Amino acid sequence: MVNEKWLVIGTDARLKSLAKKLSVGNRTVYYKNETVWSEELNLTAFNFQPDVVVLPIHPLPIQVAVVLGLSNARIFAGKLSDEWKEVLKNHDIHYYLQDESFIWKNAQLTAEGFVSFFYNTKQAVYGKKFIITGFGRVAKMLAHVLKNIGGEVCIAVRSHVQLNEAKAFHYEAVYLDQVGKVKGDYFINTIPAKWFDEKFNDAIEMPIYDLASSPGCLKDDVKRSNYDLLPALPGKYFPQDAAHVLYESIIGQIRGSEEC
Repeated sequence: MVNEKWLVIGTDARLKSLAKKLSVGNRTVYYKNETVWSEELNLTAFNFQPDVVVLPIHPLPIQVAVVLGLSNARIFAGKLSDEWKEVLKNHDIHYYLQDESFIWKNAQLTAEGFVSFFYNTKQAVYGKKFIITGFGRVAKMLAHVLKNIGGEVCIAVRSHVQLNEAKAFHYEAVYLDQVGKVKGDYFINTIPAKWFDEKFNDAIEMPIYDLASSPGCLKDDVKRSNYDLLPALPGKYFPQDAAHVLYESIIGQIRGSEEC
């Protein structure tokens, strides 16, 4: 496509880096550092008429009733709310969170991002015990990194399959409802749901680091002082690397669709 126009939206530093990386050759790239879809973004899209729109991982709240200027745009997004799905129901939508290559590379950067965060607290990983909930991609990469730099790891899961998978990788593993009985130094959540209720709150005293992004694992009625929600670690610690991973995913999906 000649003079391809891209609109990249979001506050994550990786998206700003992505816009710079895309700004080569026959692309005109407009980057908007916005947290909501506003009247201003409506006007931007209407005037710019982008060919491709890159939305952040989490769906932008829509403040205006009509999204203008996206009628012919190809959409790249992490997740979309039901409201966004209705708005974009006639569009060509691609989800980079469904791209296995992106997911695994992003998980690796998330694991390294947590270690960077942890080192900034002036604490060593070596000799500490980390309890990690879940055993998806982020948990797998994080457990691998922590174990290889001297940490001890316990995996707490809900499914029988994941329990035995964790054991096959030679990790201590327990069911999630038994995790309150495990002695550890730090508790890391990777389960993307509000599951942490008062029963767990009473049983777990160690600091909690939540890598499952917004809204985190705490149920609405649970209050804690030693809890840190750590969303978008790749964008915070490695924006250029994270942008490169996202760039490869988006350009790869475009090339793949053009070859079909």
